[in-house]
Amino acid sequence: MDLWHFVTGSIAICGLVQLSPSLPPRIATAAGAPAAVAAPAPSASIERDPVVFVVADGVRWQEIFQGTDPRLAAGTDAPALAAAALTPQLHAIIDEQGAAIGAPGRGSITASGPRFVSLPSYREIFSGRSALDCLDNQCPTIERPTLVDELRDHGGKAAVFSSWPTIARAAARLSEGVVLSTGLSPSDGAVEPYPGDDGFRPDRLTARAALEHLEHARPDFLFLGLGEPDEYAHRGDYAGYVASIQAVDRTIGELRGALARMGTRGERTHVFVTTDHGRARSFRDHGGAYPESAAVWLAAWGPSIRARGALVTAERHHLADLAPTARLILALPSVSQDAGGGAVLRELFADDGKAAR
Repeated sequence: MDLWHFVTGSIAICGLVQLSPSLPPRIATAAGAPAAVAAPAPSASIERDPVVFVVADGVRWQEIFQGTDPRLAAGTDAPALAAAALTPQLHAIIDEQGAAIGAPGRGSITASGPRFVSLPSYREIFSGRSALDCLDNQCPTIERPTLVDELRDHGGKAAVFSSWPTIARAAARLSEGVVLSTGLSPSDGAVEPYPGDDGFRPDRLTARAALEHLEHARPDFLFLGLGEPDEYAHRGDYAGYVASIQAVDRTIGELRGALARMGTRGERTHVFVTTDHGRARSFRDHGGAYPESAAVWLAAWGPSIRARGALVTAERHHLADLAPTARLILALPSVSQDAGGGAVLRELFADDGKAAR
């Protein structure tokens, strides 16, 4: 039995809808901004432009844009690597295929906070709203519909794979009709959760299961949450943290390979790679006591995203902007955004002359 059948046999897949093929609405650009996309009725059968989110927990912008930190690497086995050598797959994408937000001196993207811990940030990513009603990692299942709920309710297929089991409480208000594979399950057997604990699934297993599901089941939306960087950081293990970032980068390379094998569908897929929070200057910690841990980063590519490298952004962006951007690509209805709501990351699509390589 291959891993995909093994994993999907151990998770709930309830009421999934098989979509009949038809061409999706393409995001068109006019005057440097994407045109509005008419959302289908819930009963519509369309082939959507797929979206993939990859979230590497607790990875600082410093390593992504500056490479390993000499101060933190001193006295450890962490190699001295420039940014492009530390994450070559990610930087090849940024330099050749897509765009990045959050490079130093070029604008910002942040977690909305105010606590800058994981579960509120994941709720922000999935819902498109700052999670002011959730301030720690003990919050119950989210009560408002998320991007996953909205896609299911409009006939689409969503799948969420994560190493950290608690992400399930942020991903969807209702688990019916979606694939949720978060953390270790009894079918995984005697797997050592290190560097995590309490049901944490090692990133290599999470990534393998998610990518095989992507190729076999071809969901419209796939979320892949990799948790080892944050676990190593909390242990004060900078060498382990750097190695886990390198493993995340290899997974991005494997994702690129999977999309290449998927032909036209892979070419139509939009990918967003980010993190849920940054870190304190002391590295080991993050949270409301360390406002610098609000700073995150984003890399994105896909057929509607201009290949422009590290963007100079005029607007201040937040993790809450990811869900509205995905809604646009997935041809879902836009959601009225009041205070705390995100907005479409239009600078990814605009040809505004502010890009720099």
